[in-house]
Amino acid sequence: MAKRYIMTVLAANRTGILAALANALDELGGNIRDVSQAVIHKFFAVIMAADFPEDQDPEVIVDHIRAVCRPFGAEVTLRDPSEEMGFDGETEPTPKERYVLTLSGPDRPGVLRFLAHRLALDGIDLVDLQGRQQESTQTFLAAMELSVPPGTDALHLCEELRQEFQSDGITVTMQHRRIIAALAHPEPVGFNTAVP
Repeated sequence: MAKRYIMTVLAANRTGILAALANALDELGGNIRDVSQAVIHKFFAVIMAADFPEDQDPEVIVDHIRAVCRPFGAEVTLRDPSEEMGFDGETEPTPKERYVLTLSGPDRPGVLRFLAHRLALDGIDLVDLQGRQQESTQTFLAAMELSVPPGTDALHLCEELRQEFQSDGITVTMQHRRIIAALAHPEPVGFNTAVP
């Protein structure tokens, strides 16, 4: 039987870091179930849910990964989700709609703070966030995936955010994730050209 942990690894981004991490996981009998990785300012960062043999000691997992990834200065943390408050081992009880929200325009303090508070008011979970500032133009671009509870009017929220940021020249767009997926992978359309 397997035991699931949430693990983060932060290391110098040099060729071979992912290979070293994959080797360490394989040597421990680890199996990645979910993963997100990014490189930010020369640092490699990854967070993953991984299953390990149930009898594998958590300290051994951390020590082994640190040892294998030592040339990259890896910092490793391991969390047991079953020990976290409110964790019931189940997926979300009510299905939520997924939207992608993007903001772009002049960089100014307080944008993320306002946005995070506004989303929390409607019980909207920010499940993924990517952002970058363009220093030469002092502009930014941020894209985030939102998990929106049933009954929340996403179009109204988008319009509210547009009005909030309009005076700063910040553009706001929101699309349902299904629309983005359909545009990225359109279904082939067949036409019957036979004449009766």
